[in-house]
Amino acid sequence: MDMLPEDYSLPKQTHDIFAIMARGNFISSNGTRDGMNRLYDIINNPENFDRLQAYFNVIRYNIERGNNYFYFSKLSEPNSELEKKLERFERYIDIIDLLASMDNKITIGSRFRPTEIAEECNANVRLKQKLQKIPLYRSETLHNKVREICDLMSRDSYLELEDEKTESYKVLDSYTYLLDVINSIAIYEDTTGGSDDAQGLIYN
Repeated sequence: MDMLPEDYSLPKQTHDIFAIMARGNFISSNGTRDGMNRLYDIINNPENFDRLQAYFNVIRYNIERGNNYFYFSKLSEPNSELEKKLERFERYIDIIDLLASMDNKITIGSRFRPTEIAEECNANVRLKQKLQKIPLYRSETLHNKVREICDLMSRDSYLELEDEKTESYKVLDSYTYLLDVINSIAIYEDTTGGSDDAQGLIYN
């Protein structure tokens, strides 16, 4: 007999938790919009975690715990889905390289505005070149290009827009996950100088 949600004594926020993580997004402890930090505390409660895990396993999702964040993985995920994920992370390689090269390093909990990054890039030729070579973006100004990067990272739940008026962003705990994945992607090259297929990405 199929078990109903109430049979698991689930928290009332279960639907909100599922709606966020089923989109591939994270729930971080330092997020504040839409009560994210409260949802984190609910999942982090050992009793709730066990019940939620059992319930979501039934629908083929697994709650993964990171350093102050949670996310879903799929049980028995097909290779095609894994390839899509790798493609998503590949586009972040140049973005992370840029952010890691800033004078004011972007780290967990950092707060910044797109204008600050754009101004530093405009004053530093090396940073400007890094920003300009980032694929996917064709904005006419450096400021708008940084804005688009921030929009992307917000949609993927690595950043949170704290103040729309000042365009102030905060780096969420889930940023650690992004760094870990990027660091585990090794770019390899055929030393024999073979075909165009000699380059690619390996996810360890």
